[in-house]
Amino acid sequence: MTGAKDDTQSIAADWPSRKAVIRSIEEITPWTIQPAIKYNARLDVTNEVNAPPASAYGGVGVRLLAQAEAVALRGEPWEKQANDALGYIELDLKLTFFWHVMFRKLFKDHPQPSRRMDWALMAKTMAMQFLLGRVDEGIHQGYLAHATLNRTYQLKISYEDMHRRVQAFLLRLFAAWRGDVNHAWPPYAYDEPIYEGILATWRDVDPTTLKQWLLAACDRHTHQSKRETSKTFRDCASFPRTPIEILFVLRLREMIGLENPSLDHPLMESPYDRLPEPQPPYIPDEPARETLARVRADWPEFDRIVSVETVRAG
Repeated sequence: MTGAKDDTQSIAADWPSRKAVIRSIEEITPWTIQPAIKYNARLDVTNEVNAPPASAYGGVGVRLLAQAEAVALRGEPWEKQANDALGYIELDLKLTFFWHVMFRKLFKDHPQPSRRMDWALMAKTMAMQFLLGRVDEGIHQGYLAHATLNRTYQLKISYEDMHRRVQAFLLRLFAAWRGDVNHAWPPYAYDEPIYEGILATWRDVDPTTLKQWLLAACDRHTHQSKRETSKTFRDCASFPRTPIEILFVLRLREMIGLENPSLDHPLMESPYDRLPEPQPPYIPDEPARETLARVRADWPEFDRIVSVETVRAG
């Protein structure tokens, strides 16, 4: 088991503690929903092309999700807050995807075609939706992420320079599970033996076959959890003690009726020692409902363009 054997039981010495993670989340600068509220009231007078307010929901959602992770690390109920945060992020990603489609139609000769989609956030959002039992939304997000990559809407630096192997693994695993979607990944997506081992064994009926690969992935997670710098990128810096990639594997195995291995690892301590109870569908709040109302009024094709049927086909 080359890769898994060498890395197992090599937890990073500087892996941040729960208290350190909670403290760093509490220090995050708040984001504001005001641009969306301004858009909803049609007070965005300089928005001559009626572009939707994507970044406001994404910024707020990411911060709310981090706060939910801090709540989880305190040992308190966190699922609803995470569910609501994912609702904001999901809305943001649909709005942004839609505007990429429209931008390339409206400005065909633009010297810099829009490439602003955060594909790594899309992968994390997809996995978190599965963790919370929001399977339909997770499937939609998985197809949306692949459509983003295959249409080259993704941020260039995050795709070509940051080498997000965990996030690529999440989307590759989704594609392996679904069987009807794929992406021509750069070489870095295939160069981590641990993830290749998981992809080769995740459907194995015997959970012990997969166990050592997952434990190795837990160890790798701890080594990829330090804060990033302008020159050093780490896959798990935004979720240092949340085993998203491990729980995603376990959720998929549960869904197809396979027994899951028991993982004795510090990363898998409560509340992540079990899969969360499935959460109800996200219900948009008033700002989100008003944003959707304006987008649909200005752009009647919005729902069709971001529908799971359309993004799966494209």
